[in-house]
Amino acid sequence: MRITTQMLNETARKAGIPVNNSSLLNYINKKDNTSLLDSLQSNAAQKSDAAKKKSYEKLDNAADALEEAAKALISDKDDGLFAKAKESGSTEDVLKAVKILIEKYNETRKQLDNNPSNVNMYYNQMLKSVASKNSEELGKLGVTVGKDGSISVDEDRLKDANLEDLESMFGAKSEFVQKLQFLSSNVSDSVAAELESMGMQYGQDANSFSSFINNKYNLWG
Repeated sequence: MRITTQMLNETARKAGIPVNNSSLLNYINKKDNTSLLDSLQSNAAQKSDAAKKKSYEKLDNAADALEEAAKALISDKDDGLFAKAKESGSTEDVLKAVKILIEKYNETRKQLDNNPSNVNMYYNQMLKSVASKNSEELGKLGVTVGKDGSISVDEDRLKDANLEDLESMFGAKSEFVQKLQFLSSNVSDSVAAELESMGMQYGQDANSFSSFINNKYNLWG
């Protein structure tokens, strides 16, 4: 099969490589195409890394949101959710915070599933275990833990719960929420380390690729 300049340009365009027509064709005709293949593979790997980085950022955001939701509930400060609820006699803000906690728990587990690794599988299992171990107490408040570890809420039943029971399950002394806060913090730290590692690797690959392109195709000459 004869390789034409047009074919090469199209391949390079799809791969995202800016090229000079004659220099690229000459380069191929010299049969020195190992480096070109390497560059194409490197570019594809960078795109894959970018997608992975974006997915990890979603996980990081979910874990951070879960940690913040947990912290809001277990705060024992005078302006904390339960302190205000006792003062006002209304559980409205507490109930909103509980629903946010559960939403972020489910989202974090979803994002852990979307980023499979030994570490993420471990954290996903730990989150599921924490929920399962508290399923009976949660169930009394209208919060159901599924077999897959997901959590759902019967809002009417939750609304009927008294403040004392809510505080026992979700307040400052709640082992359930404390463990969620601890695990989400660890997930966030783990993801941050992974993102930093990916950033360093991407930078090295990008520099090597840029150098290769400049040298081979004489873009600036």
